[in-house]
Amino acid sequence: MLDFLFFDTAAREPERRALWVDEQLYCYGDLAARAGRIAAGLNCVMPRDGARRCLLFAHRSVAAYAGLLGIMRAGLAYVPLNPTVPAARIAATIEQSKAPVLLVDRRCSARLEEVLLLLDECPAVFFIGDEDAPHSTCDARQARCADHWPRLPDMSNAARPAASRTPHDHAYVLFTSGSTGAPKGVPISHANASAYVAGQLQLLGREPDARHAQFCELSFDPSVHDMFVCWANGACLYVPATVEPIYNAGFIREHAITHWSSVPSVAAFMQQLRKLQPDEFPGLRVTCFGGEALPRFVVEAWQRAAPNGRIFNVYGPTETTIACAAFEVTPQFLAESSEATMPLGQAVPGMELLIVDAALSPVARGESGELLIGGPQVAAGYLRADEPNNRRFVERSYAGYRSSRWYRSGDAAREVAGHGVVFQGRLDTQIKIRGNRVEIEEVEQVIRACSRAAFCAVIPWPVDETGRADGLIAFLTGTPVDAAHVVSGCRQRLPAYAVPQRVIALDAMPLNANGKIDRRALAAHCVSRNALI
Repeated sequence: MLDFLFFDTAAREPERRALWVDEQLYCYGDLAARAGRIAAGLNCVMPRDGARRCLLFAHRSVAAYAGLLGIMRAGLAYVPLNPTVPAARIAATIEQSKAPVLLVDRRCSARLEEVLLLLDECPAVFFIGDEDAPHSTCDARQARCADHWPRLPDMSNAARPAASRTPHDHAYVLFTSGSTGAPKGVPISHANASAYVAGQLQLLGREPDARHAQFCELSFDPSVHDMFVCWANGACLYVPATVEPIYNAGFIREHAITHWSSVPSVAAFMQQLRKLQPDEFPGLRVTCFGGEALPRFVVEAWQRAAPNGRIFNVYGPTETTIACAAFEVTPQFLAESSEATMPLGQAVPGMELLIVDAALSPVARGESGELLIGGPQVAAGYLRADEPNNRRFVERSYAGYRSSRWYRSGDAAREVAGHGVVFQGRLDTQIKIRGNRVEIEEVEQVIRACSRAAFCAVIPWPVDETGRADGLIAFLTGTPVDAAHVVSGCRQRLPAYAVPQRVIALDAMPLNANGKIDRRALAAHCVSRNALI
């Protein structure tokens, strides 16, 4: 089980350092005890029937980490809610999860009432406050709201049977942008996640004295890598109070961080701030970049700043558990190649990659096609059985491959000698903005709902020379356009990174030869109007 990777270390070496957060250091034994109390309380309040899931509305506090460990210890899947997105989106996630219980920490308690007012049916709410942690970040309103919610009953001294679980039970559920206009849940089993961690330990090696940093929210799957690859090593996780890139370099140096993972955009911003000086991070041993294309200039700058470390470009949709491919960028590769972006590389240990044509038949080596992903990390499907995208999971056997079940990534790719798999763009309209997955259809549906436009099209803009998008522009026809109203409506339902930065009214949408909206013409329109954001 995924949580065993933590609790086994806690049983062997309870005094070993496990977590630094809120300016305090917690050992494995202390964090395990907190998680145990939460698990005991959940076993008392959790309905016997219904979904075996528990919502976690917590913001990078000791309560958050004890909470997710306690949820799994109780035999449940944790469903993290992102505290940085609009209340309507949080409410939509709660409704889709059908989880009967929600745990909230002090920092998120002030927002919870706003979220619950949007629900037809509310889960039972329990406060899991960090009583002995500093509350310097909590204002009086947060304190009052926290006191409003009951605490889990203290059942820590009560005898209770161990949670009955199998490797196929869900460990956690993450929600990604959905092409149908609503976020879609991706349940990841203990078997999926444990296979990932085992592969990472084989790829990266074991380093029990390591110090891993976590800069993303718990609602993003790289957080699972940060936590459980760290704890499987018996290492310590360091969580900064802020994720603003301007403070990253100082945090790495102050805490002697050895393992770092982030999207390339964060490193690019650090470079712009002149935070990647030569030999800036001599103690950094492993860096993993993922979530979007990794530009050469970012790698070169990072390599100068961390000359003693290894750099990996990692790739993988949420549906295949964090990362299914990796490419180690070496000085030799940079010296011998001129590629502007780094390859995706080879499958991580235990996984398989295959490039196929539209009929799902393998293409010849070097030809382009859709990337299929197989192996023990592939999820069983989406949370909702009627989710249209379940068709992306296909059953098929191929000669020379072990996998009989594959995930259609929607990514165009080809295999290049010495590089492995090379990404060549999307086959649909899904994009990444600063590492965040965005379905264009979801944004367009929200805009239609708040504008009543006859036609709506959204494109990524601006896009740099490596294909990375920094924002969105929306085009509308058929109605007087109130740009401020459209943007306001989007902010109420979409994460900040998915809100269009500009809304443009057109007399008519440009169409291509097939009668579909010509998005290339819309991009050219941005160029001609100098519509840079």
